[in-house]
Amino acid sequence: MDYYMVLRFLHFVGFILLGGGLFAVFISELRAYRTTDVSRFAEAAWYTAVFYDALVLPGAMLVGLSGLLPVFQLGLEFFAHPWLVAMWGLFLFELIEGNTITRVQFRRTLKRSRQALEAGRLTPQDRHEARTLIGQITHFLDVPLFLVIVYCGAMRPDTWTHVFAAIASALVASAILTAAVPRLARAG
Repeated sequence: MDYYMVLRFLHFVGFILLGGGLFAVFISELRAYRTTDVSRFAEAAWYTAVFYDALVLPGAMLVGLSGLLPVFQLGLEFFAHPWLVAMWGLFLFELIEGNTITRVQFRRTLKRSRQALEAGRLTPQDRHEARTLIGQITHFLDVPLFLVIVYCGAMRPDTWTHVFAAIASALVASAILTAAVPRLARAG
C-alpha cells in the first residue's frame, strides 16, 4: 500500500473526527445555553467535555501527525505556499487555544454544572460563572476557523488575499455567533 495514501486517509479521518467533534460541541453548548433545567445543563456540560476529549483532541492529533509527514514527503516548500502556511498556522493556533482557553472554559462549566446539580438548581450566577466572555469568543471561533483550515487544504488558495479574506470572514462569523447565539438561545 502507498505510504502517501495511508497518510492521506488518516488525514481525512482526523478531519472528520475534529470537525464532527467541534460541531457536536457547538450543539451541546447550544443546548446548555437554551436550558434552565439544571440536569440538562449538567448533561450538556458533560457531553461537551466528552466530545472534546474523545473526538476533537484525537482528531487534532491525527490531523497534525498525518499532515506534517506529507509536507516533507512531497517536498513542498513550506513557506512558498500561502494555503499551507495558513492551514498550519491556524491549526497550531486552534490546537494551542483549544488546549488552554477552551479546555479551562469547558472544565469550569463542567465543575459549575456539577455544583448546580448537587444544589438542585441552576441560577443565573451559575450560568454566568460557567461562561466567561473569552470562553464564548473562543468557542464560537472554533468552527469558523476549522472551516478556513478545510478551505485552505481543499481549495489551496495561492494568494494571501484569498487566505486573509477567508480568515476575515471567519472572524466576522465568529463575532456574529458570539453576539447572537447566546441571546437567541436564551430567548428561544
